[in-house]
Amino acid sequence: MNENLKFKTLLLQYRQFPKKITNSSPRPTPRFFQDVQTFSTKKAKGTPRDSLPPRPPVKSAPPVSRIFPHRPVERAQIVSFRSQHSNGSFLGNSSNNDRNLYFEQEFEIICKIGMGSFGEVYKVKSKEDGKLYAVKRSHERFRGDADRRRKLEEVAKHETLPPHPNCVTFYRAWEERQRLYIQAELCKISFSEYTDQHHEMLEEGIWNFLVDLLMAVKHLHDHNLVHMDIKPENIFISYDNICKLGDFGLVLDVSKGSDLSEAQEGDPKYIAPELMDGKFGKPADVFSLGMATLELAGDLDLPRGEEGWHLLRSGTIPEEFLRDKSFDLKYVIRQMLDPDPRSRPTVDQVLAFPYVRRMWKRRRREYVMKSVINSIKAMFFRLLQFVFMITSVFSFPVKKIRERQVPSSSSHNTSYSSGYPLDHSISDDDCFEDDISIHNNSVGAPLDSSSSSDGFSSEFIVPSRPMPRHAFTTPV
Repeated sequence: MNENLKFKTLLLQYRQFPKKITNSSPRPTPRFFQDVQTFSTKKAKGTPRDSLPPRPPVKSAPPVSRIFPHRPVERAQIVSFRSQHSNGSFLGNSSNNDRNLYFEQEFEIICKIGMGSFGEVYKVKSKEDGKLYAVKRSHERFRGDADRRRKLEEVAKHETLPPHPNCVTFYRAWEERQRLYIQAELCKISFSEYTDQHHEMLEEGIWNFLVDLLMAVKHLHDHNLVHMDIKPENIFISYDNICKLGDFGLVLDVSKGSDLSEAQEGDPKYIAPELMDGKFGKPADVFSLGMATLELAGDLDLPRGEEGWHLLRSGTIPEEFLRDKSFDLKYVIRQMLDPDPRSRPTVDQVLAFPYVRRMWKRRRREYVMKSVINSIKAMFFRLLQFVFMITSVFSFPVKKIRERQVPSSSSHNTSYSSGYPLDHSISDDDCFEDDISIHNNSVGAPLDSSSSSDGFSSEFIVPSRPMPRHAFTTPV
């Protein structure tokens, strides 16, 4: 009896939980890597661009109340590490006495053109010179003195680096209400937005992109600076169709004796594998640029992790996305994505490749031609301004003389008309001719042909029918 009861109980449990009993396994089922399912194009997947990258970790940032017990000064102050500027000088007196921001007083905000973990970027028009600029404002307030120094280091890197045609031009920076503002050159579009609109790019455009960015990275490396965050979001296309590198927020100084404890890596989709071991250096920029070139050449949707991320950093490149590309381009991408930073070529070595060198010379000739054309346009515009100025100078006295002559004649006519009003009425007598008489009149007939002795004619013209009178009198 007890055995039958146990059997029925087990049978009931089996019917209630069949999946739990049948699918139980002592070990998890292994999942094998599939090349086809790992990589895909951005056009097919429709990668959204509105998702923000993860924020970098905050190091040594205790609460503000512990560091600043009193309320800090929130007026606009210049941020500069140059000797001719003092870091505490005010930008303008209006910002000190007004509740409005200096940013809102000195600039006309047109629209927001970018947003990320660092903050927001606005397209503005300066009220001082009327030119267009891009102003980047930090997203959060300073969390302390250490956080403030770390963010202001970007300004120091901008001022240390000399201007270059392939780097976004820096103009000035200021801090206001515990936020950092950076005024920089305004470009036409970011490269990430351009690639979202153009999924199939010609190889000539890819070479132009690569050569421009190689020159920008070379400029940084020649000054012992590493960008650490090369990606399409930080690459911009100017109005002259020149690619420029921007956003120096994570730029690292690798000169002798520099402290790398505060170094931070950039976007995980583009970082080099040696950064996982804490090895920061110039080869990391070469790898990031090679990854961005691979994404551009194959319209590849780069993975953020898992198997695809490790495959790209182990030397495996999806060849199916580069079938229509030349051998030289694929060779350069493979060399730049070398997993070993010691065998990875430097920027100068990549520029020394024969095909890259030819493309660089062609690109330099194009840049010189554009510079000459822009100079000619500027000279022609100045010439037009000069001609317009000369014309205005000589035409102004003539205009004044004419204005003086016109009122004198008009005043004379006015005085004459006021003293002797003109009569614009029309009489019936004015309509007759001079030869009209009593003997030749078709309008009336004489009543009597006799004449008086006093000289007055006794003949009267009586009209056969009354004639209407029309008066065209203009009131004075």
